[in-house]
Amino acid sequence: MQANNENQETVVIGGNLNDAVNGQYTLSLSDAFKQTFELTKKHWVPIFLGFLAFMGILIIVSFITVSFLPEAWLEEFSTPDKPLSKQALLALSLFGAAVGAPFWGGLLLMGIRHSVDIPTKAADIFNGFSKAGPLILTLVITSLITQSSIMLLTELHWATGILAQVYLTTVFAFSLPLVVERGITPLNAIFYSVRIINYKLPAFVTLMLIVTGLIILSLLMFGIPLIYIVPLIFNLVGVVYKEVVGVTVNLDQEQPKDDNKPWTA
Repeated sequence: MQANNENQETVVIGGNLNDAVNGQYTLSLSDAFKQTFELTKKHWVPIFLGFLAFMGILIIVSFITVSFLPEAWLEEFSTPDKPLSKQALLALSLFGAAVGAPFWGGLLLMGIRHSVDIPTKAADIFNGFSKAGPLILTLVITSLITQSSIMLLTELHWATGILAQVYLTTVFAFSLPLVVERGITPLNAIFYSVRIINYKLPAFVTLMLIVTGLIILSLLMFGIPLIYIVPLIFNLVGVVYKEVVGVTVNLDQEQPKDDNKPWTA
């Protein structure tokens, strides 16, 4: 977020990026969840409505896209007992990443703003389009690395493929937030995310597994809990991001600023 006029001062609330990339931060999962539950009580409606809008747009885009797919792929889709080829799966994954990246950025930015108790509205899911190019590039790169690694390692053993998915999904978690909130370039954002999260990898993996468990549990209950779980997840990402990296906000009067200029890879 940039200052709107000369009288505004940008400050950072929470962690410090310089400290984070050097592993000098603490992360309490219990405190993070406590903050998240309190914030979600106040800010769950905008994220949920925004997420519904995103899903609706994604469905429409998917229907339009199907009409342009190669006939060979369409035949694969129409044959339930025949798995999709690796090339088709990878292409669909990258396409989904490119289409969804600006919306994911908007949703993540909403959660980040909620972490410092700044209200949002459902239309804020479109705020990610101001950084659409970097967000798309970031998500395409991380998706390409993740999917390629899973495919290769699954050839060795199914367990190594799962471990690769868990690890890469976890270490890339801060990539999009760093792009959309700090305006960091895609490659640096990916580098920072991997470096930061590796310092406290067990805690972040635990966090990711808890989130995955909540989603699976919600689906087993016909998806009804997702009304609350979806906003909670985005707010949780915002809270953890705030505690580790810090969130930039604008004040109307001068205040001391943290030295949060990131170093480059």
